[in-house]
Amino acid sequence: MKPVAKTKNNESERGSYLLEASLVTLLLFGLMFLLVDLSLVLFTKATLEAAVREGVRFAITDQLAANQSYLNDSIKQVVQQHALGMLNGPNGACKISINYFNPATGLPDVGTGGDVVEVSVVGYAYTPVGVLKSSIPMSITASSSDVMESCPLAGCPPASNPSPPTCP
Repeated sequence: MKPVAKTKNNESERGSYLLEASLVTLLLFGLMFLLVDLSLVLFTKATLEAAVREGVRFAITDQLAANQSYLNDSIKQVVQQHALGMLNGPNGACKISINYFNPATGLPDVGTGGDVVEVSVVGYAYTPVGVLKSSIPMSITASSSDVMESCPLAGCPPASNPSPPTCP
């Protein structure tokens, strides 16, 4: 066998392997971070949907949570407990919206037995961590609704707090 003679062409291609490897690595890391971002967005959306679903499940029973005097405050407490820390504190409670509707007319109502209760998280801001990182966070919304049971013999608890906490 003859030894392969080095030519000027072989020496000039040596640096191109490093450049190609760098570009492929950069592309793979970009795709990996994109996958992480999309996974976290889906996880956040699913978590908020589960939290509002638990809030509705609690609301339809017309009961109050411990240390609460109003149904809306109880529902917000349940949603916050099931949101895995995403809605903690007063700012998180301000993102939770509770509405009652008359099932026959569809008009807003006060939240007594037989009404439709809708619990939603509106405007939860998710900031991506990788490739999608931008100065504008993504807004995530989740909603759930169901028909409330008849009021217990003691009567329905008051739904709205007459002096609700202020939202920033």
